[in-house]
Amino acid sequence: MGKSLWEEALVEEVIYLIAHLAHAEQHLMELEGETKLEDLIIYIDELRNRRKSVGNLLFSILEVSGESGGEFRSKVESLWCTLKHLSMAMVHCDESAEKVIRRLDCAMAQGREEEAKRLSEKLKELYDLRQALRNSIRELLFEVSKKLTKGPAVRCREDLCVLEGEENALQGPERVSQEA
Repeated sequence: MGKSLWEEALVEEVIYLIAHLAHAEQHLMELEGETKLEDLIIYIDELRNRRKSVGNLLFSILEVSGESGGEFRSKVESLWCTLKHLSMAMVHCDESAEKVIRRLDCAMAQGREEEAKRLSEKLKELYDLRQALRNSIRELLFEVSKKLTKGPAVRCREDLCVLEGEENALQGPERVSQEA
């Protein structure tokens, strides 16, 4: 399948969707850790399941497939995990750039030219890093994914794989409230 402009745009939006779902999940895990509110675990699981669904959607759009299950993660599952972390890194890079921009604006408004120049250089470094992350994601999705063959790879397959007994797992807050 040749990559068309709409496909690239769709894939990029799906990557951001994955990153934001993972980021929201991370914030809830931090909150749960601080407050010990076990009610949040249901929402964390729901976000994780939605992120896995989006990952499956992404791979179906790109026609990437591979075996899952077993003791070891497949190559496709390894790719998924890498993409998840790269997408989160890209979002964190964006957030870091926003913070540097705020400091840069303040330095410029106060006439601190040396600090503004230093911050401008740091901002350029962040933008270069972001572009490198974006290029890595693009290459992994549009080039490397097509070269993967089925077979075992490395350990750690929590996200994309189908868990045994998943049909008995919590299905989200609406299901729990119905059963309570």
